[in-house]
Amino acid sequence: MNENNRISQCPVCSYTDFSSYLQVPDWLVSKEIFELKQCAHCDFIFTANAPIEQNIGPYYNSEEYVEHSDTSSGIIYGIYHYARKIMLQYKHKKIKRLGVGKKLLDVGSGSGYFLNHMKNKGYEVTGVEISKKAVALCEQKFGITAHHPQTFLDGKLDTNFSIISLWHVFEHVYQFDAYFDLFSNSLAENGVLILALPNCDSWDAKMYQSYWNAYDTPRHIWHFTPQTLQLFAEKRGFKIIKKHRLPLDPFFNAMVSDSYKDRFTFLPVTLLKGLAAYLASLINIDKSSSIIYVLKKA
Repeated sequence: MNENNRISQCPVCSYTDFSSYLQVPDWLVSKEIFELKQCAHCDFIFTANAPIEQNIGPYYNSEEYVEHSDTSSGIIYGIYHYARKIMLQYKHKKIKRLGVGKKLLDVGSGSGYFLNHMKNKGYEVTGVEISKKAVALCEQKFGITAHHPQTFLDGKLDTNFSIISLWHVFEHVYQFDAYFDLFSNSLAENGVLILALPNCDSWDAKMYQSYWNAYDTPRHIWHFTPQTLQLFAEKRGFKIIKKHRLPLDPFFNAMVSDSYKDRFTFLPVTLLKGLAAYLASLINIDKSSSIIYVLKKA
């Protein structure tokens, strides 16, 4: 677990001068300390000493990594499963309103709940997932076979997708340029790319600092804001056409972030923090805990 990913150039603006931003423990698995750095030119934040891609696997080995384990153990993850049902409806509603077609590729499809929901709504679905455990759960629960990411990177999947979605996935991706090339080549002419990402410029990120669940080091490498994602996308031939808040994320992030502290205050203080973060997002969507970005090829 010792060899680190070397980032010598900012993925957003190509600048090479960085400053230290924050020290964040891996709260979930190893308790190692990881360093966030910030670009001196565009303010983009990234995990500077994450393991190389070949060594990241052990950092996902936790029953609490819910998209791979499907655990419902404990009050937080019991709530997560209930909230997911609400959010599946929310995601479908937002996608349906785009009116771009029903051929969908979900990258980082986890245990398959979103794929199955969209399939039941009449969509032609394809999944991409790296976790063997999650792929097995997807097959067992829903009869849907998800493909390994390398199959996608090798260009062996179908193309001409109406929608390509990544729900809290792109912040994990090492080969970001290879993926963006594939997004461009795999989308239909009027197709959309959907990226749901944590926002490190959110109210709750500023409040929780190193305890903020959505930093999730070292699994999250890239820590976007609306401004840095816009620059990142434009550099790769995409433009943001819509933004939506993920309304339940501030509450979930507050619960998990507070659980990392020695004195866990679950109710009512934690929910009040989540409510404050949600209200901040209503005033300014760019301060949302997480944001759904809808992009099109420029």
